[in-house]
Amino acid sequence: MLRPTTIVFAIACCGSAFGQSIAPPKTVAPEKLAGYWTMITSSVEANVPNISKGVEKPGCATVSFVVGSDGNTSNVRVQKVVPEGDFRKIAEGMATGLHFEPTVSNAGRQSVMSWLIFPFNLPSDPAAREAVMQACAIDKLDTKAP
Repeated sequence: MLRPTTIVFAIACCGSAFGQSIAPPKTVAPEKLAGYWTMITSSVEANVPNISKGVEKPGCATVSFVVGSDGNTSNVRVQKVVPEGDFRKIAEGMATGLHFEPTVSNAGRQSVMSWLIFPFNLPSDPAAREAVMQACAIDKLDTKAP
């Protein structure tokens, strides 16, 4: 038979674990992402469909995602795409396949939410390149479910 003090101790030790919730990821701007996670560049792949709409023009897509403690992305969401067309699917696939390594300052592997702008077919002129990228700039993330 268990003593009442043993049961109280077990509830006190284990009960607090049940009450804990996982903290939401910290939102960081793209320019600060490198302070937490470093992208493994070999993980960047674009799968362009053989038959696609609008991918012959210059464009961009802003994609938000969470970098989890394992360095993989989740909660991938296209925030903005210019021009509309298949850049949306391509960018979503690119972000889904990204992998990151934690920085020394993120040894605890803190999950973060951030976003990146993926450029497509950028013109060679620097001013024209900047104009394309500015078209996908966002002021804040849309976190509502799609």
